[in-house]
Amino acid sequence: MIGNKKHYLIAGATGLIGKQLVKLLLDDPKTGKVSSLVRRPSGLEHKKLQEIHINWDQFTEKDLPQHVDASFCCLGTTMKKAGSKDAFKTVDFDYVLKLAVFSQRKNIPQFHVVSAAGADTGSRVFYNRVKGNMENELEKLKKIKSIYVYRPSMLLGDRDEFRLGETLGKIAMKAFSFLTPKSYKAIYDVQVAMSMLHHAKDAKKGYHVVDNAAMHDLT
Repeated sequence: MIGNKKHYLIAGATGLIGKQLVKLLLDDPKTGKVSSLVRRPSGLEHKKLQEIHINWDQFTEKDLPQHVDASFCCLGTTMKKAGSKDAFKTVDFDYVLKLAVFSQRKNIPQFHVVSAAGADTGSRVFYNRVKGNMENELEKLKKIKSIYVYRPSMLLGDRDEFRLGETLGKIAMKAFSFLTPKSYKAIYDVQVAMSMLHHAKDAKKGYHVVDNAAMHDLT
């Protein structure tokens, strides 16, 4: 808390959901400061924004600022960008848990993280299994007052890179959207970001999973 306004911490601010969340946080009159963990300068300038340059492999709790009201984790990569299963797990599991553990040590009362609709520790799909294991470990962090896990289905938004398979999938999901249950319906990046901010403003104690349908209903 800074005065009577909120101080938020975000990781993954240059990603699809992260970009939208940063905009929402900075535009919110109740936000006093946004601290963003970045590997390199984003180029975004705002009087409420502070970018903290870090190396995730050398990242420690000392890199986190004081008096943070909520941590938002929008970290995530793809198998193609990561290059291997181990590299993917490093980002989507190791870095996420590192931020969560350090947030707990810093007594940050809330932790919000983007997972995936198919997250499952027993999944045959490696991506979903990593997300499920990440969620499983987060639930063990009992000293964080409120933990929120968001499970979006296929994400819609303007990505920096072109993905043919994903693009074709989005076209199909949009075309048959009226037939698709909310649990599986494609969702826009800003809808997920709006849900994250909504729950941060009215966080309930405990561990909570916000599924795709709930994010559609909220926005």
